[in-house]
Amino acid sequence: MSKPCSGNCLACGKCVNLPVLEAFHAGNQIREPREGYGVAVDIGTTTVVMALVDLATGILLSRHSFLNPQRVYGPDVISRINAANEGKLQDMRGIIIHDTLNGLNLLLRNKDIPPKALREVVVAGNTTMMHLLMGYSCAEIGVSPFKITARLKPSYAFQDVFGGSTISCPVTVLPWFAAFVGGDIMAGLLNVMTMGNRFFLLVDLGTNGEMASYQDGTLIVTSTAAGPAFESAAHGGGASEVVSELASLVRTGVLDETGLINGDTVFTQKQIRDLQLAKSAVRSGIEILMSLTDAPGGVPDAVYLAGGIGQAMNVEDAVQIGLIPRGMAARAQPVGNASLGGAVRALLAPMQTASDRDALLGHVTEINLAEQKMFNDAFMTYMFF
Repeated sequence: MSKPCSGNCLACGKCVNLPVLEAFHAGNQIREPREGYGVAVDIGTTTVVMALVDLATGILLSRHSFLNPQRVYGPDVISRINAANEGKLQDMRGIIIHDTLNGLNLLLRNKDIPPKALREVVVAGNTTMMHLLMGYSCAEIGVSPFKITARLKPSYAFQDVFGGSTISCPVTVLPWFAAFVGGDIMAGLLNVMTMGNRFFLLVDLGTNGEMASYQDGTLIVTSTAAGPAFESAAHGGGASEVVSELASLVRTGVLDETGLINGDTVFTQKQIRDLQLAKSAVRSGIEILMSLTDAPGGVPDAVYLAGGIGQAMNVEDAVQIGLIPRGMAARAQPVGNASLGGAVRALLAPMQTASDRDALLGHVTEINLAEQKMFNDAFMTYMFF
């Protein structure tokens, strides 16, 4: 579980997670210190989180977060894609640039850092959010076969991404793998790779659901639209608490194994059914990814839980509702905002990170869950609690 926040590390799990800076300060991470400061930005569909880092020492100096202003165009990537294709692309780009610039200037101002001392900005986010940030057409990514025609450069001038400003430094936009497996997963992988496991599973559950299996340099990625069901079912608390609420209902018998409500609950029967569909899609994805590995028993060395839902998820509760296989429980751990953590790593060790990034892009296979032979049977099986 996440450690209590000490104020100058990555421990809180709400903005950056622990592995990168722990590895850096312990000497287990390649160090590439340089003068000046860097800002890491994770542009999520719901929330944007930023971190200011001293590039010479690796110390996290300050953090800032805000709700993604594009949510007025819809809560998920499909609604944002539709809005962009209906003529709102430049409006959506303008508001995210405006709020991100405000956040960046706030970080610098609060630490009395002059704009000229900023050496680099690294941005991570899902494929749709990056298209909207860069002003790229979304016409292809929202319709089958979900092909991406836009291409990212290794680096951009600050003005080319964020427009006129007193800031002049390079901006790195971490690349995506596919239409629905984005640079946030790239960043998450770059982050958890610092833990040294040769075979691991990264499950990023937020507004979108993305998964990656990494085994000795070989990468398989996939996605599923799981997040909205958990977020829409939240009653005051975070979406991750929905998992614990469901687990409690199952343990007490208020929900039977079919998902039928047999007692008092704040959930409607429709919400329960939507949650069953979502958790079954995630569990089926996990099972399919593991079936494509050649490890004994198909059990990874580690299961990293990230994203707005995953990073605060209670593992035992996730096992109780069938979201995570019981055999993986002992190896599952929430790792905070792995996407922002990976962007921080790209600031602290840019050359090593670039090498790892290129290796991941060169050894990746994307799979469509619905096209897998075992998907239908798995999906029906894991609908049950």
